[in-house]
Amino acid sequence: MASSAARVGHDVTPNRRGARSREAVLDAAERLIAEHGYEAATVAALVKEAGIPASSIYHYFGSKEGVLLAVMERGAQRFFDELPVADRRAGSQRNHLRTLRDAVASTLERRPDFLRILVVMAAQPPHAGAGEVHRVVERVRELALERLREQMHITFDLDPAGSAADHLARFWLAAFDGAFVAHQSHPAIALRDMLEHLPAAVIAVRRELGR
Repeated sequence: MASSAARVGHDVTPNRRGARSREAVLDAAERLIAEHGYEAATVAALVKEAGIPASSIYHYFGSKEGVLLAVMERGAQRFFDELPVADRRAGSQRNHLRTLRDAVASTLERRPDFLRILVVMAAQPPHAGAGEVHRVVERVRELALERLREQMHITFDLDPAGSAADHLARFWLAAFDGAFVAHQSHPAIALRDMLEHLPAAVIAVRRELGR
């Protein structure tokens, strides 16, 4: 995913100057979305904010949609790079899941923009951007699920490629999705407070799967 921004839109391998221009557009899009929302990141606004011609935006990204997809992938990569990765269980099952919950919540609080864009993009029609929108969404989600399956393996000694680990990973991800959307509506309630009982819920679901 490190080169994902170059894959979105046109398949262009930029030179050093072009790479700087592309990053400037992505930085501008992040600022506009964070301050004014998704619809504010128009091509005209990006030209003004990034200080580069519209032709460069179309050259590297193809469209506003391409810019937002690249922002989402770059944000996801930065999010996962910052997220602490545990390779062994931290105490009991519940304690390990609490540590995981707090780590994910803290990282989301620092880098919420990519998930905001992901939620918006996931709601687009299936054929938006010739299907590229949903392909990017699926790539980002699969990376999250891959890491969560590994954490379910560490927590419960499950096969990370098995159905139980996958089910628990998807349950965890769905809980965070819902809590994140709720947090955007009610930011006074901390994300981790909304997910206070997630570790206990995951343990209960694991028991049900074992019956």
